[in-house]
Amino acid sequence: MAKVYKHPISKCVYSVNEVGLVRVDDPATGQYGIFDDDGNWFEGEIIDVDRQAAGWVGRTPEARALREANS
Repeated sequence: MAKVYKHPISKCVYSVNEVGLVRVDDPATGQYGIFDDDGNWFEGEIIDVDRQAAGWVGRTPEARALREANS
């Protein structure tokens, strides 16, 4: 199971999407952002991310396997 992390300050939820990238959801606004495991933005309304949290969620073996399978 992929890692899911709720940020203690922003309350955003970090998870791995179907292609192995990090999805950040803000439950307060309904906005989202898609980032790689280094925190580089790809799409969505959220454009700024906690790079450490993105790495922690996006550098799991499950996330790497999804990225490799979809590349």
